[in-house]
Amino acid sequence: MLIRIYEDVFNITNRLKEIDDSYFVVYNTQKKKFEVHSSKQKNTYCLTIQNGGLDARVVPLVLKTRRENYQKIIDEMDRANEEIEKENKRKIKDLCEDKAKEMFSYAKSHDDANFEDAYKTRWA
Repeated sequence: MLIRIYEDVFNITNRLKEIDDSYFVVYNTQKKKFEVHSSKQKNTYCLTIQNGGLDARVVPLVLKTRRENYQKIIDEMDRANEEIEKENKRKIKDLCEDKAKEMFSYAKSHDDANFEDAYKTRWA
């Protein structure tokens, strides 16, 4: 069930109306979270407020997630994904280097080992 919020302690509902008259806030009793909706849209849902309550963080979040800023958000997500991919590749490279060094160190320390038969099948 959605309960519409008309007034709040920090005046967030009115501050959102200053950004866009169509914005309104509801409390979703199933999710136990606040949501921002817009009456301009057929499906009025805009976003869920994750931090728990109506406070000063809501206004910048709504400004950031407005339709006019969608390209900035997509670019930001792409940059973040590229950084994650670079980090994952670096971790794989480091792991491969460590394993190669470990194998080299093992081979170097076992000079007397016979590696010619290492890949041959031995039958009893």
